Amino acid sequence: MNKDKLSYAILKEMSGGNSALTEAAFQVGEEDFDEAVNFLTHEGYLIGVYWADDRPQLDAIGPALTNKGETYLKENSLLAKTYKNLNS
Repeated sequence: MNKDKLSYAILKEMSGGNSALTEAAFQVGEEDFDEAVNFLTHEGYLIGVYWADDRPQLDAIGPALTNKGETYLKENSLLAKTYKNLNS
């Protein structure tokens, strides 16, 4: 999965209330998942992410989308179509 699709998928899952996420949920490696979460956090799309053992943790309580993250989801309708096809 490319980086844009992975970033979109993480935000989409979180917007649907699924905030307990790992790389296994997206069938990607730890490094790709960690890079995507780091990007989303540093760019201001996610808040409430904490790090343990040098890895970002997306647990059920804590992480959330920011307004910027919600706007990103709305503005990327092409990625939304790809995401829907991946989940069907």
